Amino acid sequence: MIEPEQCEELEWILPLGTGGYSSSTICGMNSRTYHGLLVSPQNPPHMRFVILSKLEDSLIVRDEEYPISTNRYNFNVYHPEGYKFLQSFIRGGNFVSWIYNLPGATLRKTLIANKGTNSITLIYESDKGKIKLCPLITYRSHHLALKSRPGFFDYKIIDNNLIKILYNNKEIINFELSNPAKILSSGYWYYNFFYRLDYERGENFLEDLYNPFCLESIGNTFQFTVYQGEYKRSSIVHLKKDIIPLLSYTSKDFVVKGKYGWAIIAGYHWFDEWGRDTFISMEGLLFLNALYDIARNIINRYFSLLEKGMLPNNFLYNDEPVYLGIDISLWAINTIYKYFIYTNDTEFIKSIFQYLVEIVENYWKGNGIVHNYNGLIFHKGYPRTWMDAQYSDESVTPREGAAVEVNALWYNALMIMDFLSSFIGYNEYNFKEMANQVKSSFSMFYAENGLYDFLDWNLRPDHSIRPNQLFAISLPYSPIEEKKAKETLLLIERELLRPYGLSTLSKKDPRYIPYYRGNRESRDKAYHNGPIWPWLIGSYIDAKIKLEKNPIKIKTLLNNIEPLLNVAINNAGYIPEIFEDIPPYRQAGCIAQAWSISETFRSVNNILNYS
Repeated sequence: MIEPEQCEELEWILPLGTGGYSSSTICGMNSRTYHGLLVSPQNPPHMRFVILSKLEDSLIVRDEEYPISTNRYNFNVYHPEGYKFLQSFIRGGNFVSWIYNLPGATLRKTLIANKGTNSITLIYESDKGKIKLCPLITYRSHHLALKSRPGFFDYKIIDNNLIKILYNNKEIINFELSNPAKILSSGYWYYNFFYRLDYERGENFLEDLYNPFCLESIGNTFQFTVYQGEYKRSSIVHLKKDIIPLLSYTSKDFVVKGKYGWAIIAGYHWFDEWGRDTFISMEGLLFLNALYDIARNIINRYFSLLEKGMLPNNFLYNDEPVYLGIDISLWAINTIYKYFIYTNDTEFIKSIFQYLVEIVENYWKGNGIVHNYNGLIFHKGYPRTWMDAQYSDESVTPREGAAVEVNALWYNALMIMDFLSSFIGYNEYNFKEMANQVKSSFSMFYAENGLYDFLDWNLRPDHSIRPNQLFAISLPYSPIEEKKAKETLLLIERELLRPYGLSTLSKKDPRYIPYYRGNRESRDKAYHNGPIWPWLIGSYIDAKIKLEKNPIKIKTLLNNIEPLLNVAINNAGYIPEIFEDIPPYRQAGCIAQAWSISETFRSVNNILNYS
């Protein structure tokens, strides 16, 4: 038997391919505000709402009712105690399944995520008895638990097999029954659900849920579908055991269809669509899966929103783009280069090349945020780089000035423009000459060992040992010489390389924090000051392959990725956002992060395909 405190940390998630998802813990007890059996985007793929939070379900055998549900109320009350009957839990590609051993009966419950629609199907199969279940409903952002709310819930029955639930007279969710059932009106509120994981994070942690009705099956099997909008049933998909097919399948869970086309969700549960994550993840999520049409759709949508050479950082709920990151446009150019290497699609490059030129023009001449000094890119304001944590309007790692990875990306982008222009006959700019100027000035980043993290506006160097200097080696075009690259990589290996990726700050630094715990302020202070980020393993492997050149030693790089692969195998293919930088390397942040999976998947392929 799994104890409930342990169960609260054993989460599962089934993305729906819409931005929505179904998620809880293996004993069915919600321990996050983000948990819900049906979480559906109200402005796809944005504005995700929890609608069906959970089910209070039980089996009735010879007039005795045995619960299979579990909840935690008011900090320390567990009721009912269905976890005591749980025998096994199975995770599939698009389903989860529970088997319960009850007095005198065995019950199997299966939840299927119907991919591409905001719907789930539940199947209950028992060798005897009747199934009873009571849905617990809410209608709120998945970021915010609610204790009280204006308005009211209601429901209406159509033809005895379709039940529509309404909130303030608006239809929000449907139950379609595949078997006859008794519909028992209830109208109860359940108070003070306690979400421990959010309590520990200093977030909303208490919630009330509404039960409009209960369902009681006629026989010992019961099946129904819960949906918003329209739905199409999916067949059960079992997970592959081999790591490459597993990562390939899971990587596509972040590729979703939105109102204006395709998008990439940065991470589940709480991240939305982010420009930086989109372009960094695209090779592992799309190119390795040969999803080139989707890639073109995403690229075109982003470039249609280009503003003074900058691409959107993220989107508000009303679809308004937010422009912050100065590296996003440069990552986009790198991704387009990778797209061309995979496809040799000259026509697409021609169709978007003017956008790339617009980026270069704005970065070379300056756009008010980006400034050019002797070829190097300086930026004003924060947070502008991927190290963007902030609280109370205060940035933890502002890095204002010239960031080392931004300028490595800038040199790389100019060299890519030189490379691509030769294929399409573009000769208005001498990109190679511009790149040479950047390379000449890049020596300002040279430290005694490795590279400075950034230069401030007075050209004073920051001596922090961070993984950002890695990109000066790992990108397709490097602005530093091989001797300096090897020296820099040795520094990174000595100070930052870990079993699950790279730490974000040297342990010798007084700002170093290995733990990622506590309230928002505590977590944001630690976010880029010690915790391990798995996505950085991709650039580390790129750098090692570039400098090593020994096929046998390159194959042994699989040892560096093996811990991440084991996490994926044990977690239905998913890899979290970060790990704490101290044994046992506790997982933290999002339980499933797009670029963690993408860069791991890409690294494995690069190692295995090296010759």
